[in-house]
Amino acid sequence: MKTIDLANGLGISAQMTNRLIKQGMPRELDLAIAWRKSNLQPFRTKSTRIGGNSGKPYQSVRVNETTLEDDRACSIAERKIIEKTLTSVLPNLYFERVDWLTAALKEASVPVTGKQVIEIQDSLLSTYMEEIIYGYLQSNNHFELPPLFEMRLDSKERKAVIASIDQLLSQDSTAE
Repeated sequence: MKTIDLANGLGISAQMTNRLIKQGMPRELDLAIAWRKSNLQPFRTKSTRIGGNSGKPYQSVRVNETTLEDDRACSIAERKIIEKTLTSVLPNLYFERVDWLTAALKEASVPVTGKQVIEIQDSLLSTYMEEIIYGYLQSNNHFELPPLFEMRLDSKERKAVIASIDQLLSQDSTAE
């Protein structure tokens, strides 16, 4: 089954479908639905998300040149800059910096592990992608994931990042 067909059947983006396939989700719709039920945390799926999201595909006004002109005149070149900023610059700037989230959680005395921090950051990136990029922009352009999120779950690099986060979390606040 094509990724786009599977994504439509699941009610998620093609990019999210590819991420789940990399995590082991089958490419058959019935098997993929069963896999998602047994492998995804309930509050990370559209159907059970807090806020009453029914799981239906995001219904947003398609942003195009006409829609943008309602707010202000926007050239094609300006639109490309906006899309590049929202799909590449901001995600790489904010979602690759796991240390910022780690520091904020530590400062708020939230007890978490390095692995949980990465899962939280992953959830934030997924929400950003779905709501801003695929919802607001309705962009089907290629989205480059920050390097941290392209690492395999069992890779040495990812384990090293988790270890460094655990070390940051365990440091005494008075020593800083």
